[in-house]
Amino acid sequence: MPDVEMTIGVAHDRTATAIKIAPLEQPPLQLVLTFDELDQLIRELGTARSKMVEGQSLPDFENEEVTISTVANARWYIKASPPAGGLLAFYHPKFGPVGFTLPRDQVIQVVNFLTERFILQPTQSAEKH
Repeated sequence: MPDVEMTIGVAHDRTATAIKIAPLEQPPLQLVLTFDELDQLIRELGTARSKMVEGQSLPDFENEEVTISTVANARWYIKASPPAGGLLAFYHPKFGPVGFTLPRDQVIQVVNFLTERFILQPTQSAEKH
């Protein structure tokens, strides 16, 4: 694919996003999208990305070089579907509502890990006794 220059801007009233794509040696193209249209584009790009990475190995999240798009204090939702597993969904400002499902054995691993780290290990107190 040819090299392109892209710029993305948000309207002052935050009602639209302008995407300007300038392929080398061609006139630039501009696409103006509403919030709903931008969400649709993000979903479609996610679908295209998932097809592109089919068959590739998953990243090693313990590697410090892996970049993770994190969210703090997100609105979240959990739905248990015994005995199959559970759904964890949350609102990501960059991608909108996202989530994942975990099979029963992975739910147990997560619960055990968090229990060990947050309940069974006492936290350091700032108070002096």
